[in-house]
Amino acid sequence: MANLAEVQKRLEANDATYSARFAGQSRLTRDLDLLDDLIATAQKLVTQANALPDKPSTRKELVAEAERQLELYRSERTLIAQMRQQGGQAAVQASVLGTRANIVFHRYARHFAGQSRSTRDGSVMADMIEQLRTIQADMQALAQKAPALQQVKDDLKVVAGRMQQFEEERRNIGAAQSDGTSEQQASALAGVANNLFAQYRSNFADLPRGTRRPERLARMIDAAIQVGDRMKALQQQGLADEHNDRNIGIVAERLAAWQSELTAIRAERQKATISSLESDLGTAANAEFESYGSHFAGKERKTRDLNKLRDILDRLDDVERQMQRLDEVHGRPANARNLDIVRDTLVTYIDEWEQIETAQAK
Repeated sequence: MANLAEVQKRLEANDATYSARFAGQSRLTRDLDLLDDLIATAQKLVTQANALPDKPSTRKELVAEAERQLELYRSERTLIAQMRQQGGQAAVQASVLGTRANIVFHRYARHFAGQSRSTRDGSVMADMIEQLRTIQADMQALAQKAPALQQVKDDLKVVAGRMQQFEEERRNIGAAQSDGTSEQQASALAGVANNLFAQYRSNFADLPRGTRRPERLARMIDAAIQVGDRMKALQQQGLADEHNDRNIGIVAERLAAWQSELTAIRAERQKATISSLESDLGTAANAEFESYGSHFAGKERKTRDLNKLRDILDRLDDVERQMQRLDEVHGRPANARNLDIVRDTLVTYIDEWEQIETAQAK
């Protein structure tokens, strides 16, 4: 027979799972098997809470909580089933594509909004545009298969608008970094280089090579090459600046290290089996969940460090993109389940980012 502490713990676990996987998420993409498990657990907990030998007031509180959960989960299941029946599989696919686009949109908020264009890494913007092109193509294909589905038509307009915005922002970043005196341009390039160095520290340093996304590092290498070449061009044009001269050497050193690391990452990935890669990516996601739990869950929002949350979101974003690719190529159930969890968690963390920004603005 379960005791009071066990019943209470299982009720809290139920509530945490529901909050993470269902509350605030699109009903079209919810996992009904998981919800059925929550319903079954809540049913057992109603029985176990009623049988507790503890004082009546405590038992009554736990019974009420178990019954509340059971009613909520059953109601949610009915709503999910109704929505799926009305929308069909095309609506589910549209919801997933919309979520993927929103995840890309938020990368702009955490890397570009309110930041000086002169120090921004334009290659991140280029990567976002390319990712949106892929999502746009998938949306267009879905619109052809389901022409009556208004959601995908609306989402296509939003994606097209954001792509136009990002293209313009990318041009503005390039213009900002080429504007001003040679000294000002050198200072801007130093800021871009520091941005790249920070990206490396957050996304690669001391992290398992098997779960790092090589495309990110390849993009960073190309960006660093361009920064180094522009620093050298300023030097050749007559700029006598010890900081620029030193930065040329620093960028060259980092480039050599990054190129060696990219080779090592690709070699590690080549050795990995699909099963081991799926498992390793799941482990990497769990590490980010733990980091979030340590630094953000239940903490005072006004005191939280958004830079730390930005790094968690970036790393988790890379995990999601790798899982998405595995799903497209191999379509294995275990990875698909992990992908759903990671994507749901990204949505939750993005919402938390916005809540923290609101709290800190007051």
